[in-house]
Amino acid sequence: GASDLLTLRAARLLGQADVVFHDALIAADVLALARTATKIPVGKRSGRHSTAQRFINKRLADAARSHRVVVRLKGGDPMLFGRAHEEITYLTSRGVRVEVVPGVTAAVAASADLAISLTRRGAARSVVLVTPRVGKGERESRWVASVIAADTAAIYMGAGEAEAIAAALIG
Repeated sequence: GASDLLTLRAARLLGQADVVFHDALIAADVLALARTATKIPVGKRSGRHSTAQRFINKRLADAARSHRVVVRLKGGDPMLFGRAHEEITYLTSRGVRVEVVPGVTAAVAASADLAISLTRRGAARSVVLVTPRVGKGERESRWVASVIAADTAAIYMGAGEAEAIAAALIG
């Protein structure tokens, strides 16, 4: 999202970075903070050619062996609906020290932008963050049950499946 929503730590690390591996939707002004870094796009976009995860993992590990500061820049919160766990597991299994710098979660940023609380007093005491998307070979998502059980729901990565999502929610 917006570059002014970056944490101070994230901005500092981007300024120190030797290499930045970044997702597809990172704003140009965020990448500009990595003034001296080599910038490598490794984003994944639904329905388009994407960088294979095993290739990203290997490139990160290789870069960590030859550079002082390597940044893997993800949009929003890196620990939500991304491949952070896979990347962290791969790197730590190879002795690479990893620091995760959390970002502003998209649902929280959107609610703030709209001035609508996700947990308005007296109306909503629970929030669920879901995605209907599943990878090949993964078990089916039970996202609808999670949405039904919560007072507020934020649906991630659903734009391409809007009709199916609407039908599931109406059902």
